[in-house]
Amino acid sequence: MREVFIAGGGMVPVGKYAEGTGRSVAREAAVAALEDAGCTYADIDAFIAGSAHPTSPRAAFVAKQLGLTGIPVQQVINASASGSSAIHSAIMAVESGRHDLVLVVGYDVPDRAENSLAAQGYQPPVTLFAQWAMRRMHDAGTKPEHLAMIAAKNWNYARSNRFAARQSDHEVTVEEVLSSKVVAAPLTAMMSTPWCLGAAAVIVASSEGLAKLQTGRRTVAKVRASEFQSEQYEDYHIFDGAITGPASMTRSTADAAYLSSGLKPAEVDVVQVHDAFAIEELVYMELLGFSLPGETEGLVEQGAFGPGSRKAFGLPEFSTDGGLIARGHPGGPTGVLQVVETLRRFRETDDRIGLCHMLGAGSVCTVQIFEKFDA
Repeated sequence: MREVFIAGGGMVPVGKYAEGTGRSVAREAAVAALEDAGCTYADIDAFIAGSAHPTSPRAAFVAKQLGLTGIPVQQVINASASGSSAIHSAIMAVESGRHDLVLVVGYDVPDRAENSLAAQGYQPPVTLFAQWAMRRMHDAGTKPEHLAMIAAKNWNYARSNRFAARQSDHEVTVEEVLSSKVVAAPLTAMMSTPWCLGAAAVIVASSEGLAKLQTGRRTVAKVRASEFQSEQYEDYHIFDGAITGPASMTRSTADAAYLSSGLKPAEVDVVQVHDAFAIEELVYMELLGFSLPGETEGLVEQGAFGPGSRKAFGLPEFSTDGGLIARGHPGGPTGVLQVVETLRRFRETDDRIGLCHMLGAGSVCTVQIFEKFDA
C-alpha cells in the first residue's frame, strides 16, 4: 500500500447560511483547499463529497461549480460521519494506487427542507446523550460540573478560531455553562452543539501527488491509520432509536487504528472527537485510551486535556478548535473540519501526532491518525 498524505485544507465559517447557497459555499471551501495545497481543480484525479443531507445529486452539482473535467464524482452520505467517511474513501483510493490527488469536500447547506432524525421517529440526539450522562453520574459519580468544565474548555478554544460558530467575547466559566438553559438534564445549551451549517475541504495525496504541487517544502499530514467500523451486538443491545450505537464501538475502532498505525495513545498530541454533547468527550477520553475509568473526572478537574496538557500531564489536548460544542457541527463538514484543524496544529504548534474521531447515526465510527510530515 502507498503512503497517503493530507496536502492542504480549507473551510468557510461555521454558522447560518441561506437555503440554496450550498454549492457556492462548498466551492469556496474547495478553492481554499486547492490553493492551500498548491494545485488547481484540473490537477485533481477524483472528487468525493460528504454530506449528511441525502439530496442527490449534490456532489455532481458541486463538481460542476469547479469545472467539467470528466473525473469520477462520488457522494458519501453517512450522517455525522459523512465527511470522515469521504476522507476514508479517498485514502483508500490513493493508497491503492488508483489516484494521486483526490479532493474531498464536506458540506451541508440544505437546498431544501430536510427531515430531522426526530421527524423520522428516532430519539433526538440530545435525549440519548442525556441518558448517557445520567448513567455515568449513577455509575461513576460524575457531576454536572465536570461536563461544564469540558464545555467551557471548548468554548474558550473557539475564542481563537475565527471560523467557529460560537465565539465568546470573554473567557467562559464553568458557572456560566451550568447556568445556561437546560436542554435535557443534565445537559445545558452551552454543553450541547448548536444547529449550524458550513463546508470544509482537504486534498488527499500520494507521494507522487505531493511532487506535483506548487508549494515547495511545507508541512502536511501523513496518514498513519484510517479505520471505519459499525456497531457490533453486545449484551443489553438497544436496536430502536440507538442513534450512535454502543459506546464500545469507539474503543473497537480506536484499537484497530492504534494497531494499524503502530502507535500508542501515549504518543498522541492532539485529539478531535465527536463532542456534540459534553458527556461524549468525557467518555471518549477513556474509550480512546487516554485515561482509566475512575480517574477521568479528576484529571478534568486539574485541567488535563486542555491547553498545556501534553507538558503538564503527558496527555493530549482535546477539541482544540472548539469542537462540535463551540466550533459547531454542520454535519457533513465536521469530520473534514477535524482534519483541517489537525493540519493547522501541525503547522502552528509542536504537535506531531493527531487523532480524529467521528460517529454517524446508524451507527458507524471512524478513527483516523495523522503524523506531521515535512514534504
